[in-house]
Amino acid sequence: MKKVFALAGTALLILMPTLLSAQLAGPPDEERAKKDVQIHWSKKNLGDKIQSIESNGEPVLIEKDEPKSNADILYKFPFLVTTKRKDGSVTRTEVGANYIFVRTKGWLFAELGFGKNIVLSDPGKESPDRETVLRLIEENLLQDRWKGKTIENLKIGEAISGIDLDVQWFRYSGEYEVAVDNTIRYSCTNFIVRLLKDDSATEWKLDWKEKGVCRQTTTSNDSSP
Repeated sequence: MKKVFALAGTALLILMPTLLSAQLAGPPDEERAKKDVQIHWSKKNLGDKIQSIESNGEPVLIEKDEPKSNADILYKFPFLVTTKRKDGSVTRTEVGANYIFVRTKGWLFAELGFGKNIVLSDPGKESPDRETVLRLIEENLLQDRWKGKTIENLKIGEAISGIDLDVQWFRYSGEYEVAVDNTIRYSCTNFIVRLLKDDSATEWKLDWKEKGVCRQTTTSNDSSP
């Protein structure tokens, strides 16, 4: 028989006071769990390149009822791991970073658990890396709409892929901020771009679908371009 609780890290100190003594560290946090996913995924999948590790829900505490067990508490962090595989495909996998509580040692990493795996793009049809997408968007903004200004906090979501007449494309939505000078700033949201590249091309081409909405966030009489 097992009991399962969904809770944030330090809440375990309240629920299990008899097990977590002052001499033992509390449960691992999300940043430690992400590092463990990175380390153990790389060991298991040589040649893969992790593109992102995102939270997929709250950590889960599982308490076993067997008192004789040395490791009777399991703590699980759920993640979505997006990876470029060594064959060129890009996948997104449900991964759990599992930890056990050992009375004499505290919290120890146990294993990675694997769930559903989705292929985002096939070999040869993979999306551009995130750094390339951000660079192309920023360069385009500075050449056109915000020439001479400074782009800050540029963020994009996950890619949505498609094909038009055998041309592969990846669509991104996002937001950014613009520093005009020391007092004037704009916050721009809901832009949409596509990156395209046909089979004969070596460079990605950026195509704006929506320029987004920009609002001034500091006091000024100037208007958005």
